[in-house]
Amino acid sequence: MSAVDREQLPKRTGLTLIAHVTITRLLTLIALNLVFCLTALPLVTLPNAIAALYRCIGLVLREEEFPLFRTYIKAFQSEFLKTLAAGWVVLILLFGAIVCAVFYWSIHADAAILFAMMCAVLAIYLYAVCCNLFYMLSRMRLSLGPLLKNAFLLVFLQPIKKTAICLISLLVLGLCAWWFPRTLPVVVLIGFSLAALIACYGVRDKIEQSVIS
Repeated sequence: MSAVDREQLPKRTGLTLIAHVTITRLLTLIALNLVFCLTALPLVTLPNAIAALYRCIGLVLREEEFPLFRTYIKAFQSEFLKTLAAGWVVLILLFGAIVCAVFYWSIHADAAILFAMMCAVLAIYLYAVCCNLFYMLSRMRLSLGPLLKNAFLLVFLQPIKKTAICLISLLVLGLCAWWFPRTLPVVVLIGFSLAALIACYGVRDKIEQSVIS
């Protein structure tokens, strides 16, 4: 199909676009997931691996052709220290909120359950912040302060529908974690790239329209 023919087709949106990309670019998503797992394996490089994954997933969503490995490695190395610092600031907050939620839930006291629910809500908010942050790191050149500011504030500016779609990606990761290690093949082959695909679709429009430096 030519580029002119593609432009004349109705534009896909929402879950239709996500399903179409998942089916037509399945091998690309699997390859991205494998590369992501390898580059995130040292753990310290997790923020850089996520930013590189989001960069490639953004191109997949726009249905562009690109050299997968070269594009991923270039994004992984781009602004390495800033990505590392910004990413770990938000990831540590997210992991801390999750640990606190699990801890308070395990106590089985009324007050503890209330704290667990508060921590769970905070974790959901921080996950949305992470999605904003890593998409901006993959697409834009902002200093550390504006990056973090926009990542936190844009959660409140996103349309509810897009936020809900973004949180579906959290559900994907949560299900993989809940049934681990039975979900190990899914995690290794497509779990992270599928979650990133859904998250990128959820946050991309508002970020590209509204981000200020």
